[in-house]
Amino acid sequence: MQSIYNNQGKTVGWLSFRDLYDLSGTYIGFIKGHGVYNMKSKYCGTLRQSAFRDREGLVVAFMKGAKNTPVLPSLKPSPSEPPKKSKPSLKPTVTPPPRKSDRLQWSKIDWDRFIS
Repeated sequence: MQSIYNNQGKTVGWLSFRDLYDLSGTYIGFIKGHGVYNMKSKYCGTLRQSAFRDREGLVVAFMKGAKNTPVLPSLKPSPSEPPKKSKPSLKPTVTPPPRKSDRLQWSKIDWDRFIS
């Protein structure tokens, strides 16, 4: 699993292939194309160049190797990877809205609000 970091360099979640998990290993969403969806299949934003962006193109969180972002913080040590818990059945996704241009700013939305 890959760590997902917030604007302070703290691990806020995990990405395993196309699935998103919280710090306890609970399934919280997925990636389809560049779209990020929560576990209710609600469109939340995008994942491009290892940066999670809100609907306005602002960076909410990132992974190692992220590009086209604001200045990234120093990374704090990640917790141990949790065991993955089972995934719920998912609703079909909707077509995402037109994508906004990537912006080199941090979003005011934190990870938990972004993925809820």
